[in-house]
Amino acid sequence: MNTKLRLDQVAKSYGPVRALRPTSLDVPQGEFLTLLGPSGSGKSTLLQILAGLTACDQGEVWIDGRRSTDTPPHDRGIGLIFQNYALFPHLTVAQNIAFPLEMRKMPRAEIDKRVARMLEVVQLPQVGNRLPRELSGGQQQRVAFARCSVYEPSIILMDEPLGALDKRLRDDMQTEIRRLHKELGATILYVTHDQEEAMAMSDRICLMNDGGIEQLGTPSEIYFRPRSVFAAEFVGHANFVKPAPELTASDRCMVRPENIRILKEGEQADTVVEATLEDTVMLGAFSRHIARLATGERMVAVNWSDEKGAPHHPGERVRLGWDGAKAVMLSAERGR
Repeated sequence: MNTKLRLDQVAKSYGPVRALRPTSLDVPQGEFLTLLGPSGSGKSTLLQILAGLTACDQGEVWIDGRRSTDTPPHDRGIGLIFQNYALFPHLTVAQNIAFPLEMRKMPRAEIDKRVARMLEVVQLPQVGNRLPRELSGGQQQRVAFARCSVYEPSIILMDEPLGALDKRLRDDMQTEIRRLHKELGATILYVTHDQEEAMAMSDRICLMNDGGIEQLGTPSEIYFRPRSVFAAEFVGHANFVKPAPELTASDRCMVRPENIRILKEGEQADTVVEATLEDTVMLGAFSRHIARLATGERMVAVNWSDEKGAPHHPGERVRLGWDGAKAVMLSAERGR
């Protein structure tokens, strides 16, 4: 697969503060890659360097096999979408979408054709004559995507684009952006601190921490096979236990809640620990069971709900078990 974007040992500091440690990354053509991490992890700095909005202190940026480190933003063939949409309030939807094409002095007939097509792509053919203030937040976000995509940029960069929307609308827009990505075949780099958003939308996730890449992989790899304690804790809930005497002080055994079950009488598992059930929370199809080991360690198990109600009650002694293949061993030596 062709490499659309390459970062080679790119780094950035602001005085004594290292915003981005030397970082290398290859992004294939057509991939949806999410930069995920907490505030200060370096994800927005990396995005700004890609866009040409921030100059790197060292390293190189390559786009389509061409060195673009010093190329100005308007010559990189990159589209940008931010959280605030940045639509022109005095222009209609159609005029907003047409603006990048007019700046490129495209013929009027071609502009009208592309605007009409993008309105169809984002499923808003009826709002071309409206002003942005007459649209919902989700509609404005789709218009922003249409304006960004209409001139067929090489790469689309999206920085926390759904941060201002409520949860239901965010869920709808995640599906919409994925649909648009597949329809347009664009290469998208998407910045978020929301782990569920990253898991739902990405081909791969670039998990960032402390100004560098912590782990790079598919959502499944990041979730089920984290390579560090940070990765295990940041993406989903992680249970850390020390059930085996051969583990060193730095070793951590991580098991996801859905891989732990409350064992029935006589039932066995590769690893079994005794605990006291503290609480059970019914979440619909799943129930979350919170238990405490004799060592004081807190364990969380997530299992299918039983329509007859919880079979165990707070204060009850239970046996928790999991299969060895579901556990991930992490140690201090397996850091970044």
